[in-house]
Amino acid sequence: MTTLPGWLKATPFAHRGLHGPRTGLPENSIAAFQAAVGNGYGIELDVQLSADAVPMVFHDDSLDRLTGESGALARQRAAALGAIRLKDSDETIPTLAATLAAVAGRTPILVEIKGRGRGAEAARRAAQTWAVLESYRGPYTVQSFNPHILAWFRAHAPDVVRGQIAGKFRGGEDGLSWHQRFALETLMVNRISDPHYVAYDVKAIDAHAPQRSRLGGRPLLAWTIRDEAALERARRFADNVIFENVSP
Repeated sequence: MTTLPGWLKATPFAHRGLHGPRTGLPENSIAAFQAAVGNGYGIELDVQLSADAVPMVFHDDSLDRLTGESGALARQRAAALGAIRLKDSDETIPTLAATLAAVAGRTPILVEIKGRGRGAEAARRAAQTWAVLESYRGPYTVQSFNPHILAWFRAHAPDVVRGQIAGKFRGGEDGLSWHQRFALETLMVNRISDPHYVAYDVKAIDAHAPQRSRLGGRPLLAWTIRDEAALERARRFADNVIFENVSP
């Protein structure tokens, strides 16, 4: 049986590192992660796979918003991605391995694995990420919107703490079908992922599903806290926060 670490409730997590106007640092950059460490915060980060299946720390499917390049991240190899600068900085897209080496166990990390699909595709994303995480000795969890990715960890690395990310979504948002939205909103996905904790959209953090899960013993994290009103809401209804541009 996995014992949940105390820091899961006690340490606020900087969303994609400590980035934004307050620090002048780009999201999901080594510098933003170092800033989070320096300020005593945990780190939430995103993992996508390159064309050669290397876990890269980057949020979007496309390079357009965060770099001077365009096109899909998944179409480029890791070496090429590692040479791309993040906008308005000298930071480049880091690999997960380089990020873990930089953090070096100094603060806990929530590793969000991006990607849709089930079966072989979900297994590929999970397995490639685990290949990097397996030797890391610092504190971390894995989390995802995709319950099939978490189900892989449940089967192959059951001692790794798993977090199911969920929330309420508008029709058509992020290309989700109605039944996918319903399963996430109601946390029916937990039947697949069997998570140790839930990370739920702060806008609906007081909904029946996340509160029922919390009463059942699963820690509840609220995302993404961007102002004082959301922070107060999270303090009432959640156990911890994933935040940006506000001091928790």
